Amino acid sequence: MKKSSSMLIDEFVKNAVIQGNATLEGNYKKGNKASDKLSKIIEGMKQDINLAKTTLDVLMLSEEPNVKIWACGMAIDIDYKTKEAEQILEELSNSSELGILSFNAEMSLNVSKGEI
Repeated sequence: MKKSSSMLIDEFVKNAVIQGNATLEGNYKKGNKASDKLSKIIEGMKQDINLAKTTLDVLMLSEEPNVKIWACGMAIDIDYKTKEAEQILEELSNSSELGILSFNAEMSLNVSKGEI
């Protein structure tokens, strides 16, 4: 059964928030579980690029930093709004309030530029 865009967005946001909070708390088991779910969601989204793009348009505007990090990483991966995604990651990587998440944004940005 295909998931609707709103269901995908909800699942993506939920798991990205869980993963981000677990990262900040140092709870790697919980973080890894959410990461695995996010990876499955992303693989499913890649099966329908139009659905992925529609979903990413919403996710990249999220107020949640870790949602943006994951969404921008995927956008770059499928070559969608790459410059916008890189700009968002750049802003997040320079944010002192995000702790380790700013480092995650920086690493995603470096991967996108082929520096890793």
